[in-house]
Amino acid sequence: MKFLATFLIAACLVPTARAVEPASARLLGYYSNMQTEGADDPHFVSGYNVALYQREAETFGQVMVAIGSSEPAPATIQKLTYDPKKKLLTFIAEYSSGLASNPVKGAPDREALQVLTFSGVVRPQSISGKVGIRDFYCGQCKPVFKRVTLKRISEMGSPGEVQSTAQ
Repeated sequence: MKFLATFLIAACLVPTARAVEPASARLLGYYSNMQTEGADDPHFVSGYNVALYQREAETFGQVMVAIGSSEPAPATIQKLTYDPKKKLLTFIAEYSSGLASNPVKGAPDREALQVLTFSGVVRPQSISGKVGIRDFYCGQCKPVFKRVTLKRISEMGSPGEVQSTAQ
């Protein structure tokens, strides 16, 4: 009887199913047009970094924005679409460019949130397209657009390489 009780307790302690691990993400590419501004201080950079990943049918990414700062600011992607057949990439992301005066008199300064939109084409060695930036708090404001080309940075990983990402 003791054997049966011990067996039943041991059977209950053994997990019946393994925890499901998320599928690994495959790197589609890491692209950048970051550059140092000014010869006197190499810490001020401007430009964009974009890392694109694919997990099963889902494409997602990470964006960093540098606006003459010492470190790029992470931009949170709100919406990303990628058509692998046409190689079309679009995304909308939000980031903080620091602090801004609050329009409410006497109120403390607020985070200067920006909305970044991108629409372009993914090529084997680059991403080219239009970047638009507008103030998050001004919904009726039109974005200021500029054309950009971000080159693939091969040192950051080979396309198809399995990456661990925090998504």
